[in-house]
Amino acid sequence: MKPLLDKFNRIHNYLRFSITDKCNLNCLYCNPAFEKIKQLKNSELLTVTESFRLIKIFVNFFDFKKIRFTGGEPLARKDILELISLLQPLHFSQGLEIGLTTNGTLLKDKLSFLKNNGVTKLNISLDSLNQDKFKKITGKNKLIEVLSAIELAGKTGYESVKINCVVLKGINDNEVLDFIEYIKETKNTVRFIEYMPFSGNGWSENKFISYQDIKEVIESKFVLKQIIKNSGEVANNYQLDGYEGKVGFISAISDHFCDSCNRLRITSEGNLKLCLFSPKNNEINLKKYLSDISYTDIQIADIIENTLSNKQLKHQDVDELMQLDKNNMLTIGG
Repeated sequence: MKPLLDKFNRIHNYLRFSITDKCNLNCLYCNPAFEKIKQLKNSELLTVTESFRLIKIFVNFFDFKKIRFTGGEPLARKDILELISLLQPLHFSQGLEIGLTTNGTLLKDKLSFLKNNGVTKLNISLDSLNQDKFKKITGKNKLIEVLSAIELAGKTGYESVKINCVVLKGINDNEVLDFIEYIKETKNTVRFIEYMPFSGNGWSENKFISYQDIKEVIESKFVLKQIIKNSGEVANNYQLDGYEGKVGFISAISDHFCDSCNRLRITSEGNLKLCLFSPKNNEINLKKYLSDISYTDIQIADIIENTLSNKQLKHQDVDELMQLDKNNMLTIGG
């Protein structure tokens, strides 16, 4: 077992795994025109067997410590619970941390299973606390389901849920202080995420608000005490006096954190993606190797290691990011 290093000597030990490109919501920052996006066929996705094999390669060859399932909406894939049950031994015997990022709408009846099978980290997307605004952002009237899922997660044993809020100027930026009040008596963390440009998501400076501006709004009412970052952590987290909950900022555009990047991504069709913003021609499809029994785990591990040599020090500037083709957030998983 050896660390997976790139040419800048960054150790990679965190895998973000997009299990599906299907989602039951249609959020503005993914698909603002609510256009019909061509989805992958089930045969184009990694199977449970292929996914499990790939995860074991990352864990056994490169000592990966953390995996997070994303989508689309990961719980929209019916066999994700089967995959998680296969990973349970890796969690309990090898300490693999299993996380899930979800929109929360399909979560409630699966919480006990997830908790009992080693999913210890929950991130739930919540972009508005206002029912009408939530529907405007997501396309669906599902706010009550999400709020109920967050509440039930606490009762199921998830003491601290990360609540992800993408802030859009002129749409939900006036709710920042409402979110602070929302986490006051919980141990949850609300994380304000800068709006990022992806293919077809209508990014513009008019809708962008930096984390510094969001932070100023909060500091007009509160004193923020910064919490020391763990290695590879992307959010800058803060404690507020008298509040159980915490606040975090993810500043991928105005203040990128590429220097400490420790993550790789698997897209819904099984591509190894080196960066959230890396171009399509910089990816390599692992499904064709995983589905071919002539390729050994060692050979696939070598392919992964060799591909990592193409990883850049940092992502492109906004103008270049807006020109990327086929860099759709639903397929990548964020």
